[in-house]
Amino acid sequence: MIWRPNRLQGIRRTVQLGVLAIMLAIPALSRYTNYLGARELDKNLERWDGTLQGEVLSGFDALLRFLPQGEKERVGRMVRNRDQVLGYAQSLRGGPWSVQIGPISMTDPLAGAESILASKQLVGVLLVSLVLPVMATVLLGRIFCSWVCPMNLLLEFTDKLRILLRFLEIKPHNVHFSRAIKYILLGVGLVMTVFMSVPILGYVYPPAIIGREAHDLVFGIFDRAENGHTGFWMGGLTWMSVIILGIVLFEVLVSRRWWCRYVCPGGAIYSLLGKARLVRVKRVANKCTLCGDCVVACPMGLIPMQDVMGTECDNCGLCMSSCGDDALGYTIWRKEEPIVPSFEMDEKDKKDVVQSA
Repeated sequence: MIWRPNRLQGIRRTVQLGVLAIMLAIPALSRYTNYLGARELDKNLERWDGTLQGEVLSGFDALLRFLPQGEKERVGRMVRNRDQVLGYAQSLRGGPWSVQIGPISMTDPLAGAESILASKQLVGVLLVSLVLPVMATVLLGRIFCSWVCPMNLLLEFTDKLRILLRFLEIKPHNVHFSRAIKYILLGVGLVMTVFMSVPILGYVYPPAIIGREAHDLVFGIFDRAENGHTGFWMGGLTWMSVIILGIVLFEVLVSRRWWCRYVCPGGAIYSLLGKARLVRVKRVANKCTLCGDCVVACPMGLIPMQDVMGTECDNCGLCMSSCGDDALGYTIWRKEEPIVPSFEMDEKDKKDVVQSA
């Protein structure tokens, strides 16, 4: 059975933007918790009334007080239930590297592997936090990369910039590299982690960098407010943002989706975990006209029209969204002989399509 969900890309984009919003909300919520715990929240709400910082704090306050038992009656009026609201505020912490939502904690498998190797011990809490991400990857493959990773959302716009450059008659390069690079980088990084007892890869892994930068950006905005400077301020970002900018520029000018295809150590570990995933993209060969649209759409540089996907596929669904023949969809994987297509594309056309991707 083939499943082609309607509006798949709209749903995926909503999830990606939701993750980004949560990343920015978590450090802001942490500041709210600090002010409430220090009994300075009401003073800051009054002092920052009408400012960005004040609106963010008042928004969190209204939301948390709206939740069950968020308010209690005192002297004939409803007031904030401080202990309950603090409990709510402290139930969301972390970022895409490691997050806690209420009683549920989740840790990126790369972060978990580095933590175990750096500490040389297995911690029960860490192992529990790995269960959901690992199970999701084993069942669905590299969905973290395409549905959750904030870096992927940013890098999807590099494709748009490459299209813009072509429109301006500036042809960007598309240099291909070996996909083995990311597995080598993963192996070298984990070995160095063992010997140095430091999570090496976490310093250059974009989801971890973006999580830290989001924290520093939001905290910098509130720090400035405490010194009397309200409004938005980018100065909280650190030099680590240069790494993200460098990857973006390299992908726009030199190699399409270079980081995700060839370098990302997190993508390597997700590919290994999802090698035998159950949910996969399947082609119905007798419907396929070999137009090549799916090849051009695939951000991972795969060839769905020839059933060349394997462990690199992140189930983003862009290939099926681009397919005008309804020849691609999700299926529960089982070994079977492929249906022979009704006709073949000649080798020159195949080469042209693959190079364009």
